[in-house]
Amino acid sequence: MSESPPDGVAEGSVLPGDYHVHTTFSDGTGSVAECIERAITVGLPEMGIADHVSSVQPTPWEMPTIPFARLERYVEEVRDAASRYDEITVLLGIEADYVPEHEVQLRALLADWPFDYVIGGVHMVDGFDFNDPARRHDPRWSDADALFTAYYGTVRRAAECACFDVIAHLDYIGLWGYTPGPAVSDVSDAALDAIAASGVTLELNTDQISDPAGVMYPSDELLRAASARDIQLVISSDAHAAEHVGQLWNEAMERAVRAGFRGTRRLSDRTVAPLPQGP
Repeated sequence: MSESPPDGVAEGSVLPGDYHVHTTFSDGTGSVAECIERAITVGLPEMGIADHVSSVQPTPWEMPTIPFARLERYVEEVRDAASRYDEITVLLGIEADYVPEHEVQLRALLADWPFDYVIGGVHMVDGFDFNDPARRHDPRWSDADALFTAYYGTVRRAAECACFDVIAHLDYIGLWGYTPGPAVSDVSDAALDAIAASGVTLELNTDQISDPAGVMYPSDELLRAASARDIQLVISSDAHAAEHVGQLWNEAMERAVRAGFRGTRRLSDRTVAPLPQGP
């Protein structure tokens, strides 16, 4: 029997699964087992481990990744853990860096492993690693619109490549507090159109705890625009510590409902689980 959910996690027999969880295989601090046990504690019906992997190693950007030599062990450990817990469905996922010039290598890498789902993460645009704290005040931010335009163009290509089941943390390029001007609306709309056309799922990322900007991704505006396009949604913690699995689930579900979503996608069977719509 699981414990009562802690603050920030909704009570109830059916909650959205958490599919974006990192462990010590990449840049997380919790083990696979610790993350699964936390998901059980907070009452999640299913969850997925999705550590970082890059198709080019060593990577030319600052992103911890599972070394190719450790991928077999990663798959074995997650699969073994999944078989040992009857209280929860555990999926084998991966968060793969999307860099357009390495798409061929990415396809080859993903074809070699039995992942249940693949999350697409955009952390670099046009050779600029915007996720790197050392580049927070880089001179290229003086033209933030150019970087945002490149970012949404890369997200569009990620959706069109048909490599991914989920697009992670849309809007993440705003992590240092920079914001786009009105001129970026056309390219962000094009990215959402590509996501809708491809059938890929969008993630509502709750990791405002460790995020420098202290926000969830995407913004309410983009979330409403995604709902209007009938894009499917998952809620994910992007947890880098076991105690953050399932974090802020109440707030995230409320945001999703306000944006117009009536359910979230369940990745175990690709069905839609209803969200509580309030009184």
